[in-house]
Formats: sequence, C-alpha cells, structure tokens
Amino acid sequence: MVHLSEILGLPVFDSGNKRLGKLDDLRIDPLTGLVKQILIRRNGITSSAPWSQVETFSPGSRKVELREGAELGPAGGCEGETLCVRRNVLDRQIIDTNGRKVVRVNDVLLELSDSDLYLRRVEVGLAGAVRRLVAGILAPRLVRHLAGGLSERGIPWDYVGLVEPQSAQIRLKVHQQLARLHPADIADIIEDLGRVDRKELVSLLDTETAAQALSEVEPPVQATVVEDMQVDKAADLLEEMQPDEAADILGDLSEERSKALLNAMEKDDAEEVGELLNFDEDTAGGLMTTEFFRADPGWTVGQTLAALRDADPDLLGEMDEIPLTDAGGRLVGIVPLVRLIRHGSGEPVTSAMRRDARAVLSSAPLKEVVERFEKYHLRGLAVVDEFGSLIGLITIEDLFSRLAQKG
Repeated sequence: MVHLSEILGLPVFDSGNKRLGKLDDLRIDPLTGLVKQILIRRNGITSSAPWSQVETFSPGSRKVELREGAELGPAGGCEGETLCVRRNVLDRQIIDTNGRKVVRVNDVLLELSDSDLYLRRVEVGLAGAVRRLVAGILAPRLVRHLAGGLSERGIPWDYVGLVEPQSAQIRLKVHQQLARLHPADIADIIEDLGRVDRKELVSLLDTETAAQALSEVEPPVQATVVEDMQVDKAADLLEEMQPDEAADILGDLSEERSKALLNAMEKDDAEEVGELLNFDEDTAGGLMTTEFFRADPGWTVGQTLAALRDADPDLLGEMDEIPLTDAGGRLVGIVPLVRLIRHGSGEPVTSAMRRDARAVLSSAPLKEVVERFEKYHLRGLAVVDEFGSLIGLITIEDLFSRLAQKG
C-alpha cells in the first residue's frame, strides 16, 4: 500500500539512470481504479508512460524507474474516459454513497496487485490531510509515523461518486451508485453541495428519482435547483412531482420563470399546478394536493378494494381514509380503511362510510387545519370548495413540512 502524497514529485529515471522528470500524476480507469499511465513533468512539459513500462515504484526507493526500452508519449488531457488522480480526484468534493454525504479528498491509497497498481480508496480523514501538508518536507518514515497517530478515514473507490464526471461511463457509475440510495439520502447530498455541483448531480439522475429526491430537499434549495435547470428538463421534473409540491417550488421563483415552466409543462399538469398557485400558501388550498384516490359511493367493498390495488401508488400516499364523491364531485363521506376491510366484499362501500365527513374549505387558514388534525388525530384532511365539491386533500406530511418551514 502507498499513498499518492508519498509518491507525487518523485524523480523518474529511465533504465540508464537518466532523469526524465518528476512524477506529476497517475491516469486511471475510473470504473476499476486501475492505473493505466504515469504522467511525468519536466521543464513545464508533461509526457506519459504506460504503467506496464514501470520497473520500480516505491516511496522507499525515493524514485520511479522505467524498464529498458520504455518510450515517453504525449500526456493528453485529463478529460474523457480516464481520470487523472491528482487533477480530478485529489482535493475534490466527492459523494460518499456508502456514508450518504459529501466529503473532500485529502489523499489517495494505492495498492500493488501482482504487476498492476490500483486506486483502492480515497482518504478523507485528518491523517490524509496531515500527510499532504508535510509531504516533501519530512522524510517518508517520519510522515508515516506522524500520520499513524491520527484518525484514518477512507472510502473504497467503489463507493465514490464524482460530483463532476467527465464521461458517459463515469456518469453511469455515479447514477448506479445514487440509485441505491433512498431519496431522502440523495436530498441530504444535494443540500451539502454548492449550487453548481447540485445542478450537475441532479442531471445525473433519472427524472423520477430526481423528483423524489427534490421533494425531500429544503424549499430554498429546491428553488435554486429548478432555477438553474434548462426549462424543458425542469418542466419534466415538476410534472413528476405532486402538484402541491410543484406549486410550492414555482411560488418561490420569479413570475417570469414560473410562467415559462408552466408553459413548458403538459397542459393537464400545468392547469393543476396553476390552480394551486392561486391559493395562499397558508390556507388549506395552498397545502392540498389535487392528486389522490377517490371512490364511487355506488361501488361495493370488493370493487373499492380492487380499485385500490390497481391504483397508482402516487395517488395513495399514506392515506388511511378514502373519500367518496358523487357524479358531480361532491364529497359524500369518508371510508376509513380499517372499516373497509372488516366488511364483506359484496356489501356497499357506503356501509363502511363515516358520514361525518371531516373537511375544510379551501380558504381555511393554517391554524384551522392544524386544529382539525390535532382534534381528530387525522393523517389526511379533505378540502372542499364553497359548493361542497372535493377539490383536494391535505396529508399529515404536507402539514408537517409547512409547519417546519415556518419554524
């Protein structure tokens, strides 16, 4: 095992002991961590040599020696399908997909396996920072002794996600890593990043995952992410979100930006979100979502349960009560799920209905909504217009989120 800080700057010699320059960087395959080339710098010019041409590579020998017949080639850039460790990894913010957070790379641990050299892990602890600080100043033995008494914290290369991937392969690797995380964990990572890096990270995600993660992000960050995205991509993202969540984000943007996004959205989605924007955010109308499951009072219990099984999960959420609406959309009653499953499949669904349907007007203030949830220990609350038509549903999650925003 050897750290990058121990070998950067070591002199590089050919097989005849002629000095060729100093070790400037390592070029690796980003997917496997395999070192493909070493980069050598002399008099401001960088050249490269294949790793297969390296004879001696050890901080103990205090030099790098190439095999007989080795030839130097052009260095090339550090973009594309390979990575330059010093330039692209060291000191960069990375996504620790195992620890679910953003950290900075202080050093890199390399391992010789047979005749190959691999990047095995990145070091993000204090020991790595100290090694970097004193490398080239103290003897390697003293550096190791000093760092040995400090905390080591490393992340295996397989769990590292680069915030600024350059190639399609690297982007795919990061996407696969992030796809294993819960949306709430991705949200934490998004919040830890700066504005530019947030945009890059969200662009790595598929639309559904990005929408789920953005739903968990704090409102000010939500607004900056959507603000920085291309209009078409932002519109796609908003279409994947619940209408009330999309409306909240648009409400935090400028009127010009909000209109542009609404115009880019599908007509039905834009109309739903646009209607919600007309409500004050601290009223029942501003809290409600317009996408939820509802049942027909003419159904049987069996038909209702079958419809529930076939319904889009996004329409169900965490609801434990089902609203019944007539042909005109008027709220007839509420059916608690616990009552529904206790009735026979052939019985009318209204036999399980609670007739004292607890609902509030869309104009009801936040205080009244809170009082209803507390009084009746609700998880969801129906919202009606002045004619008694059901127009929305407030979930307990929506209410908690709004209360948290208000501190």
